[in-house]
Amino acid sequence: MKHTLLLTVVSTALLFTTHANAQIPGVSKVTKALPKVDLGVKLGANFQQLSGNLSKQYNGGVVGGIFVGLHKNRMGVQAEALIKTVKYDVSGTITNARTNSVNTIALDVPVLFEYKLFWHIWAQAGPQFTSLLSAKNGSKDVKSDLNTTDFAGVIGLEAHLPMKLNIGVRYIYGFVDINKESATGISDAMRNRTIQAYLGFRFL
Repeated sequence: MKHTLLLTVVSTALLFTTHANAQIPGVSKVTKALPKVDLGVKLGANFQQLSGNLSKQYNGGVVGGIFVGLHKNRMGVQAEALIKTVKYDVSGTITNARTNSVNTIALDVPVLFEYKLFWHIWAQAGPQFTSLLSAKNGSKDVKSDLNTTDFAGVIGLEAHLPMKLNIGVRYIYGFVDINKESATGISDAMRNRTIQAYLGFRFL
């Protein structure tokens, strides 16, 4: 009997609250005026080239992290915090290299402006700040041989799919020469060129 009475009271309160909100002038308008918030995680593949590298190839790694975005109608903005890995081929490049490759871990923080093109397809563009967290040539730490901060431009396409899934691809063009000539022994500029493809999941 107590459970039945409690259920009746709760149901009545919920119905009254819903009805009251519907009757309050401006509540529905304010709700519709607010931007949609996206919060989620993403994981994908990172293909990166270092200009000045003799092989000129894109080396593979992984990228993953979190994103938060605000969208209203056809416009939006999205910020991300991503950890990425890449193995650079440095054969014949860094004079004091112990092996032919340097394994790196870096933090990417892109801030992207978005525009809905059609269906669920959004174009993305904006700046990205990168901080080098680790760089090792074999067991040797060579982080001090490279400039540890990079600034880049990002362009890409992202699809917002059902089941709260995102898929996307982007190209990242680094503007900063990360080569320290005094440490590497070469004068060529080294700038990052990156292609990323990823799958994301939105919690909101």
